[in-house]
Amino acid sequence: MPIRATKRGEERIPIDGNHDVLICGASFAGLAIARELAGSGADVMIVDRYEIGERQTSACGIPTEWLARLGLMDCERQRFDTLVIHTPHGEARYELPWTFSTFDYRELCQLLWSDCDARFETAKVNGRAEAANGDGAIAIDTDRGTITAPLVVDALGWRRVLASGDGYQPPDAPLSRGLEVHPAGSGEDLEIWIDRRYVPAGYGWSFPADDELRIGIGSFDPRFHVKDTTVLLTEELGKQTNEYQGNWIPHKLRRATEGGVFFAGDSAGHCLPLSAEGIRTALYFGIALGRELRGVVEGRQSREQAAAAYAEFNDSHERKFRWMLRVQRLVPRVPPRILGPAIRLMGSKRFIDWSFAHYLNIAPPEFAGEARRPEPVAS
Repeated sequence: MPIRATKRGEERIPIDGNHDVLICGASFAGLAIARELAGSGADVMIVDRYEIGERQTSACGIPTEWLARLGLMDCERQRFDTLVIHTPHGEARYELPWTFSTFDYRELCQLLWSDCDARFETAKVNGRAEAANGDGAIAIDTDRGTITAPLVVDALGWRRVLASGDGYQPPDAPLSRGLEVHPAGSGEDLEIWIDRRYVPAGYGWSFPADDELRIGIGSFDPRFHVKDTTVLLTEELGKQTNEYQGNWIPHKLRRATEGGVFFAGDSAGHCLPLSAEGIRTALYFGIALGRELRGVVEGRQSREQAAAAYAEFNDSHERKFRWMLRVQRLVPRVPPRILGPAIRLMGSKRFIDWSFAHYLNIAPPEFAGEARRPEPVAS
């Protein structure tokens, strides 16, 4: 389990001062924002309670083209062109119209960070503080002091720490829950289990990543505890559980701005319902926000104009998120004896190409720009 990187002794010096941009959270969304600001001349500060790349909380999979477009192919561990779905009444093998890759979390974060020119400090963000003056700066309280900036981003996760009265508290919030283990092993397929033996509403998974398997259970109902069935699935695959990692997963899009603060990643609900895919969308919305903030620091627009543009971009995806949430709510209601045949029927090439193309286009890789490095051959 990761240990919070708290500064101690002589290392624990106060951090304070005013910056042009303050990014709270140093995972996918936060690093994508900082990367977009590189070379702008802005004084960018990133704070997180963990070191960069320290705390993996997901199976770490993404459409391969996103890695290629961002120049992150070096972190790829395994590539797949097939998805296998298991149900109590049979299985279906889908030939995907695009490939999907598992990757190393620490290495991906370090690659993103290497393209940034921001400053990073470990600190726990407690919330907003009273600003010392009326210059429009927003003050943020941390366990190492108060930091201010006119442009502040909350990329801290589902708790939405910098919101005012808009926080989530499970199990009443629209959150899914997931738990995963990483036993040694190998495999050739991405595998999904839709089986109520494991979870009444949700799915199990096994994502191979070179020399390990990422096996877990995700429940759309936050009240369902997933540890016992994560153990069950792992043991039925002939593996032993090891260190657990898990998190709450938002499955509803939220406001992108509030009180002058910008929200990205899980804090804005940028995690797709049904599939719970949140890495691609965190990068996607992070890039969009980074571009708007760059316009502010370069004097091409005001903070208010950036907030309006980013909010409009966020809200333009609401219909797609809403439809996926409807399907998420529908799947658990389908009788198991019907679900298996239905999934097999949906495996036709025409339907797979159509549905997966629409799914990819919710956050298309072209948004990230041209591929930045030659793509290596996957093992």
